[in-house]
Amino acid sequence: MENNKVHVNIDGKSIEVEAGTTILNAAKQAQIDIPTLCFLKDINEVGDCRMCIVEVEGRRGFATSCIEKVQEGMVVHTNTPNVIEARRVVLDLIISNHKVDCLTCTRSGNCELQNLARKLNVQDIEFKGEMTEHKIDDLSPSIVRDFDKCILCRRCVATCKKVQGIGAIDCINRGFESCVSTVGNNSLNDVNCTFCGQCIEACPTGALHEKETTRRSMGKIKRS
Repeated sequence: MENNKVHVNIDGKSIEVEAGTTILNAAKQAQIDIPTLCFLKDINEVGDCRMCIVEVEGRRGFATSCIEKVQEGMVVHTNTPNVIEARRVVLDLIISNHKVDCLTCTRSGNCELQNLARKLNVQDIEFKGEMTEHKIDDLSPSIVRDFDKCILCRRCVATCKKVQGIGAIDCINRGFESCVSTVGNNSLNDVNCTFCGQCIEACPTGALHEKETTRRSMGKIKRS
């Protein structure tokens, strides 16, 4: 065995990967799917959402696969009843503070949260309670922010900082009041946003989307 290689077993598959590889990436090499929400390769690898949890033999609790590195001889289980149930609970908690208007949402059919809910068969929300409420920011010429659909994955924050080098948005406040916003909680129209749209591409839900102009254009056609 070369010094830079380690052998791991994931769901019964024995594979050899580079030392320092995360469990998530090792699983991908073995063509084993582990769900994620906050993960963006090389951009946002923080393990905040906990959707990618797995079981590692000989260890108590779950391992967060997007940040946990493989070790020689590690045995990983990604699809046990305990793992599936834990993911369902995590997803239930996320959706419990999410504005569920999927039928009219711009991301319907192309929403990672919606797709995971279907995959894990999360249909009824068990943990119902108070929800945060925010005003929609639609003052910019091209981007609409709907805070009530944000799941605090921070993918948009990391993309704005690391890819675009702007840093127009960040996570503000604490606890239940935490949200992704701008300095002073101002509109994107009033900060150093360049309206590049990369945050929209990074967002897994409908919390960020392009400003719709179809209805306005149709109105002009009807009046002319």
